[in-house]
Amino acid sequence: MKVLFVSDNHGDEEILHEIVTQFGDRVDGIFHCGDSNLAPSTPVMKNYATVIGNTDWGFDYPSVITRQIDDQVVTVTHGHLYQVNTTLTPLLLLAQETNADIVAYGHTHQLAVTERDQRLFINPGSISFPRGEYVGIGGTFAVVEATKASFHVQYYDRHLQPVPKLKFTFKRG
Repeated sequence: MKVLFVSDNHGDEEILHEIVTQFGDRVDGIFHCGDSNLAPSTPVMKNYATVIGNTDWGFDYPSVITRQIDDQVVTVTHGHLYQVNTTLTPLLLLAQETNADIVAYGHTHQLAVTERDQRLFINPGSISFPRGEYVGIGGTFAVVEATKASFHVQYYDRHLQPVPKLKFTFKRG
C-alpha cells in the first residue's frame, strides 16, 4: 500500500494540481492534512481525502479521517486539536482508538516522522510555507509505502523531486 500526504498549502491550488498529475496514478490514496484554504467544491480537492485545519474557516471537512487501504489503516487529522506542537501523546491515543497503522498530521509546518508502538506518525511539512530545519527545501510532501514488515517514507520537494536525505525505513514488529 502506498499513500501520499500533503499539508498546509494555504490556498496554493497549483501545487495540488501538480502533485495529483504526477502522483495520482502511482499511489493508493492521497490525503490532505488540512489548511488547504480551498473549498471542498474546488475541483482539485476532489482528489484529496481532506481534513479541516485551523484556517479552513467555513468549510465542512471532517476533523479526522480514517480509511482502510488494503491491510493498513490510515488516520489523518490537522493536529491543532491534538497538541502536536508539544507532544504526540494525543495522536498516539487517537491511533489506538482508530486502530491506525499510520497517523498523519500537519499544523506545525515542520516535517516529522517517527515510529511508536509499531505505528507511523508523519507530518509531511507544509508544501507552501515550511518552517524549521528544512525550510530551505521550500516545501515538502511525503509518500509512505507500508508493508507488514516495514514503513518506507520518502519526502519530496515542491518540484516533485525526492529529497535523498529525507528517506527513511522503519521496521515493523
